[in-house]
Amino acid sequence: MKAKAVHAVAMGLCAFAMKAPAQDGATYGDLDSLLASDWAAETESQEAPASQTAPAAGTSPEAAEVQDEGSSPSSDAEAEASAEVYSTIPASDPEPVEESAGRRPSASRLVEEIIVTAQKREEYLQDVPIMINAFSGEKLDAFGVENTADLQRITPGLSYTYTYGYSVIYMRGVGTDAFLPNADPSVATYIDGVNITPSQGKQDTIGPVERVEVLKGPQGTLFGRNATGGAINIVTADPPDEFLGSVKAEFGNYNSRKYQAYFGTPITSWLGATLALYKEDQDLYGRNEVYGEPGPMRNDYVEGGRLKLKMYATDNLSLTVTAALNEQFNSNSLSQENTRPAPIFDAGVEPDPNDPDRVWHNNYLGGNDTSNALYAATLEWLTDFADIKFIFSDNKADVDEAMMDYDSTETAQATFYSNDQYNYQRTYELQFVSNSASPFSNWLQWVGGLYRLEGEGGFGALYFTVNAAGFGSNVIGLPRVLNQLGSLLGASNLGYTVGQLINASNDVVLGNGGLLITESDAVYLQGTVSPTDWLDVTLGARYQVETRGLTNSYLDVVLPTAGSPPNDYFDRHDTSQNLRVRNFEAPDLEDKTLSPKLAIQIRPSDNIQYFASAQRAFKSPTYNIVNFFTNPDAVERETATAYEIGFKSDLLDGTLRLNAAAFYTQIDGLLTAIVSLGSGGIVTFRNAGEAEIKGVEFDMLWQPMPSMNPGLAISAGATWLRGIYTDYRDGVGYDDDTGLYFGDDSLYGGPARDFTGNDIVRTPDLTANISLNQAISVGRGSFEIGVDYYYNSGFNTTPQNSPHYEQPAYDLWSGRLSYFYDPMGIQLTGFIDNALDEQYIQAMLQQDFGRTVTLAPPRTYGLRVKWSF
Repeated sequence: MKAKAVHAVAMGLCAFAMKAPAQDGATYGDLDSLLASDWAAETESQEAPASQTAPAAGTSPEAAEVQDEGSSPSSDAEAEASAEVYSTIPASDPEPVEESAGRRPSASRLVEEIIVTAQKREEYLQDVPIMINAFSGEKLDAFGVENTADLQRITPGLSYTYTYGYSVIYMRGVGTDAFLPNADPSVATYIDGVNITPSQGKQDTIGPVERVEVLKGPQGTLFGRNATGGAINIVTADPPDEFLGSVKAEFGNYNSRKYQAYFGTPITSWLGATLALYKEDQDLYGRNEVYGEPGPMRNDYVEGGRLKLKMYATDNLSLTVTAALNEQFNSNSLSQENTRPAPIFDAGVEPDPNDPDRVWHNNYLGGNDTSNALYAATLEWLTDFADIKFIFSDNKADVDEAMMDYDSTETAQATFYSNDQYNYQRTYELQFVSNSASPFSNWLQWVGGLYRLEGEGGFGALYFTVNAAGFGSNVIGLPRVLNQLGSLLGASNLGYTVGQLINASNDVVLGNGGLLITESDAVYLQGTVSPTDWLDVTLGARYQVETRGLTNSYLDVVLPTAGSPPNDYFDRHDTSQNLRVRNFEAPDLEDKTLSPKLAIQIRPSDNIQYFASAQRAFKSPTYNIVNFFTNPDAVERETATAYEIGFKSDLLDGTLRLNAAAFYTQIDGLLTAIVSLGSGGIVTFRNAGEAEIKGVEFDMLWQPMPSMNPGLAISAGATWLRGIYTDYRDGVGYDDDTGLYFGDDSLYGGPARDFTGNDIVRTPDLTANISLNQAISVGRGSFEIGVDYYYNSGFNTTPQNSPHYEQPAYDLWSGRLSYFYDPMGIQLTGFIDNALDEQYIQAMLQQDFGRTVTLAPPRTYGLRVKWSF
């Protein structure tokens, strides 16, 4: 068996390498690359849990039982993550292909029971006193979810977009429009218990996914720092008990090509492995024109892989080691249209009445080359006292080159170029989780641990190129930026004037940098007491001490002989032609926080529970790392305190699952960002005083005809929000009439304005989704039809709520038709997303040169072919 398995892996890899064209890939973070597990495995049927009680002690902490109701309880998740910990991995002969290659969905794949680890322990989804949207890999496939951003289509209250290539995530209106490497997210992302560091470029690892959990509301007690809005918890599959795999190819419009392979196998009686590979590329969603001619363009691509090894030393001791590597180029999110040029231009730039129209006019290529490497190890020891787990991770994200046309016009005005941007992070976590053998386990469950994070990130070198001729003649106000430089040059006694620094391209090139050093230590403990069989009380707290410092913060000017980036001088990281104008210094920041949690659960019957909770989370203080003319400013901590009441229910003999909650969140020191040269930097972070968010949400899953038509399922959800700034008196932004930056740090002298009472950015009043899934058995195969609808009522993109920076209401339709041929394990899927070609934004920014817009993907369609064996 061992020889056959190794031979099969080798032959599968060779076949994939020969079939996959030597082309680049599409966008990193695709959950299709993440979600390679969906129909890869089929094992013998196992009995499902008799009741919705917590899983038995000794269950593998990353296992998830997923059972389709109304059909055979076998599932891919059971094949990829064993429900029990074994001292050996069985190597029995596989079932015949006709019975094991693929699973026909005689009932809808939307109907399932999932075990989650939202509280660091295994619990049934309906037993957790948190509003969670959880999806198995197969359910995500049924929804047509292909990347992380697609989660918002099936998760009410979630917004997932990109700004300048950085992920911008909001949950229930809690988030931040701040970006750059020093901008901590408001929604933490975890993969196999490892916190993923933010960077420019989509930040998800790859490989098979057992499940994805979207946890709503502050999660500071168990998930720690930067989870003020919630958390996204991704769990990948463990090595299976017998050899299995899948290969997939997708072809779509915009010349989209995606190739993927996944293999899982036991290697010895105590060692198993999984391997996932992917390669994707596609054309851009538009074209670049400069004065009527094709402008600089480069297509997106991504390629990478992930290897996971799991070793069992004894029945109770195991070690899991993971290595994931990724390379990508991302241009779609950095190609911008200037759809409303700032009035400060007096000539040369006129608004296009067709904008935005997926035709941009950038004389400078926008995009970023990013490489990511994640190494992790998890040591797990099951004892009678508790399950003990140690998790180590080393996460590196390097942006080898990032470029952006800052003015987003045909004219040569201002560009950004970086050849040294990175974010490194190491984490260490020691967990203790009670089990059935722990003292007082009949009425007490608990989890505790220690956590340490060491991080360093920012810009080693960032270059800002200013076209002096354009600034001198075409722009009113912006010459003050160069005037500031002239003042600093005079004070530095370097013997140069601004005029002497203009190169042959009429450019002045400024060099800048800033690195943020972070050390964070935390201890946490959470326990659930069950005084009766119908009442649970949960208490928890996390104490954290964090220190942050800013280093390598400086301002350089580059001598004219070096030219303008990109060229060989900058490519080889040469600084011999750089003149240091100023070094910036800032004291270390130390912050101590306590994140408490209280939750009460009442279960009047087996199929319904009521819950209420209060919890708090923090976002760490930070520095503005990019500073041209002013000393670095510190940004204070952000605090989110949330209160929630809700219920979870299984009604109508279990055919209707209905969950709902009402919540109130108060935010102190809400982190915001403004893109402006007029503030003395590029992206300036600020605290927006106080804000509050009130909301109601629900989600449901319904089988309307479980006996007559078990293949029909309807999933729906909605979130209503009202989010406002309750105290924001020092607001900054751009005047609608003049286009000039205003605020207390303005180089132009415009005073700050009061934004109190304005809507919080990216907080729509209503988001809603509904999906219909129909499975139909036909002979030895089956068809599956899926139709989805998503509605967003629209939102503001700036705290000043300017009417020129609003996203109107929009709705999205998508659909899929799949055929499964069980004897050969073949799945054919035709799909269409954004079927009506709705135009809506991915990013809309205020900046010195006007309103820049990046549109979300247009109508896309194609065909997927998958073979599971």
